[in-house]
Amino acid sequence: MKNIDIKNLKIARKYANALLESAIKDGVASEIFNELTMIIETVSINEKLKNFIQSPIVKNSDKKEVMEKIFSSHVSKTLLDFIYLLIDNSRLNTLNEILDCYNNEYNKINNIITPKIISAVELTEEQKNKITEKISHKLSKKIIPQYELKEEIIGGIIVEIGDKTIDCSIKTKFENMRKQLIKGNRYGSD
Repeated sequence: MKNIDIKNLKIARKYANALLESAIKDGVASEIFNELTMIIETVSINEKLKNFIQSPIVKNSDKKEVMEKIFSSHVSKTLLDFIYLLIDNSRLNTLNEILDCYNNEYNKINNIITPKIISAVELTEEQKNKITEKISHKLSKKIIPQYELKEEIIGGIIVEIGDKTIDCSIKTKFENMRKQLIKGNRYGSD
């Protein structure tokens, strides 16, 4: 239960939307993402549990009993009932896709974006706040940033929002200057 399977996305979207609708009604929409993430992580690090819940020869009632014993004190009733539904419909294998779809829909509804901010060095809290504030103001959305370090960008930052990239790295500026110099020399300029 690690990678997202494209062919399961259509099915996962339907389940994720149903889960989100139920979670909103029950007032636990923000907690469900963390709970579902915890279930996925627990299953993926425990090979015996993973094999047990994915086995076609294990009865659904046994799967439900095990999932209840492990997770009932850690997750909402809404999510536990949802897990039972997945077991009944043989869809536990779509948990990663459901989590991804759930998160995307939750963020859309709540006007949230999760940009990836890449820097060469660790940013201070003040720098993080300024960057987040600028992005939030520019896009009129709530920002939940993810930070990543990449020394090879030398300095500056790269901001990735969905399929858009804002590259303000020193590495890119050097490459652009190099291209301009090569272009200038190619055409005989002084």
